[in-house]
Amino acid sequence: MGHLATIKPDKALQGLLQDPVLSDSSKLTYTQRLKAMSAKRGQPITELAMQPRVIFPWIQEQYPELATQKNLVTAVLAALKRMPTMNSLCRQALAIWLQASKELEAQQQARLKANEPSARQQRGYADLKEVIKVRTSLAKGSRQRLLLAFYTMIPPLRCNLNRVALLQCPASAATISQDDVDTMKENNFLCLPADRKKPAILVLREFKTANSAGIWRRTLPMNLTQELWTSLQAESPRRWLFTTKLWLTVHSKEIQQMVLFCAAKAVWQTANLDIVETQLSE
Repeated sequence: MGHLATIKPDKALQGLLQDPVLSDSSKLTYTQRLKAMSAKRGQPITELAMQPRVIFPWIQEQYPELATQKNLVTAVLAALKRMPTMNSLCRQALAIWLQASKELEAQQQARLKANEPSARQQRGYADLKEVIKVRTSLAKGSRQRLLLAFYTMIPPLRCNLNRVALLQCPASAATISQDDVDTMKENNFLCLPADRKKPAILVLREFKTANSAGIWRRTLPMNLTQELWTSLQAESPRRWLFTTKLWLTVHSKEIQQMVLFCAAKAVWQTANLDIVETQLSE
């Protein structure tokens, strides 16, 4: 990924990059999208912005995902609205791009209301029964089986299991107080009760929607707790649920999340587990 300091100046980007209200991350995102379109079309960004009747149909043809189309149109609008000189031609182009944005927004809302999956979601769909079938076919105690257990025995999470510490708890996990949670150093952790007949508890404080959702805390069902104990007996001792010591020192959190997601996807999509074993091995 680039950086604002490395972006070559472009007249069409001048106003965007100098806007004190926009965050650096937004400027960088818009700029990268505009430059990618410019390179693909072989046209300056200014020309792209001023030809909405040509470029918008091209975007729809080249990028079938509605979300991608909306992102690209938003990037064009971000630059066009901040053009140093806003003449009548700019205003005409701006009006057409705004209408295109409204059309895409309406399509997105209609899809959400109808609860229709996107093409990308359809490609990634997996029947839960098939995932469970793959899970039960895997060796008991393996991390692959445990990974699918976490995705099938409780409501599915995002990629929030990439860095979860394993902590031994003296009492039943169900009795852990909020004060106990507050004193934990790790943001995401799993408490294992001393009594193995008691359920474990998973606490997540660092995830994408944590600011609005607050602490995510769930007492795990006993079947999942038993899967966890079986995995720990097969591969002990270890401090982390899935993340390895190497990941913590070499990879960023985003890379850990990506690899974990790809590992889970690979387990149920293919019978060849070599890739997954490489990703999940110490």
